[in-house]
Amino acid sequence: MIQRSFPFEDWPVTDQALWQEIVRAGDILDGSGPGASWSPYTQANTRKAYAYWLFWLSSIGQLDPDADPLDRITPIRVRAYLDSREGDIAPLTAFVYILDLLRLAQAADKHRDWQWLKDIKNRLWARACPVRDKATKIRPSSDLFELGRDLMAGADGITCPRNSLAAEVQFRDGLIIAILAARPIRLKNLTAIEIRRQLVKVDAVYWLVFEAGEVKNAKSIEASLPEVLTDSIDAYLVRHRRRLLQERKTDRLWISRYGTPLADNSIRHQIKLRTEAAFGTALTPHLFRDCAATSIAIEDPDHVRIAASILGHHRLATTQRYYDQSQMLAAGRHYQSALLELRNAIKQGV
Repeated sequence: MIQRSFPFEDWPVTDQALWQEIVRAGDILDGSGPGASWSPYTQANTRKAYAYWLFWLSSIGQLDPDADPLDRITPIRVRAYLDSREGDIAPLTAFVYILDLLRLAQAADKHRDWQWLKDIKNRLWARACPVRDKATKIRPSSDLFELGRDLMAGADGITCPRNSLAAEVQFRDGLIIAILAARPIRLKNLTAIEIRRQLVKVDAVYWLVFEAGEVKNAKSIEASLPEVLTDSIDAYLVRHRRRLLQERKTDRLWISRYGTPLADNSIRHQIKLRTEAAFGTALTPHLFRDCAATSIAIEDPDHVRIAASILGHHRLATTQRYYDQSQMLAAGRHYQSALLELRNAIKQGV
């Protein structure tokens, strides 16, 4: 995988000090840093975005360890930074990177003029929305679940001269897709699952358990997985995962063919690869959430509120847009059916 960021310990000392001051918890005497009240998710994303920024500065020879970190954030550099990632990341991702960079800059010095960076952020947002028409990619969650099961069922006997673990990889990908179709958690949480921590077996059922601090909206998750997947999870843990590990040790659930924990980018890539092969359109892990909410709204509109629970939304309004989207999709299908009936009637001379 191509390196894009610096681990915190490789940041210049001045940047480490800046970050620690921003998120400093403090006490009743000296107060806390401006970022201490950020959610763990916001802190993690802001720090990650800044690590991307530092790595890029280093890659072009402009990471002066003695310089004021805020002095490095200039219009010319930000423009070059965005140009360097064009075609590599989606417009919405570029917006998020700059949003997080702006958040850190404002927290570090609220009196400095950051209006120019706000303007760039706003222009990126205008360009990113809408990026694509998600409605055309929506698939019933049942289709996604069956794809996962089909991949697992067809894994045995697969051989590949370039990958001796092709069968294990296919089984793993199928299980990921099936679990995500049944319980569409966010990619960050899916990637971080550890055995006996976030994946727990109770009797004959596996559960996904995430503490509030591990979830984007700080709302804990306890969700059982369909019992029909129990045997598949057992088979993955006992057989396929052990082969993928190649005698290495880790508690992480998802293992690459190199024996290391799968990164989120790798999981996203595999899901897109498998769904495009099956449906002709690549689905991202996040789109599984749209599919779940839309499927509920179409198949069981009287109980659309359960989608809020499945997706971990605090407010039904967040889920409502999926219901609206489902109505549009259902209307489109009804319209297509009516056209087909009219065409057949014309052919028959009715």
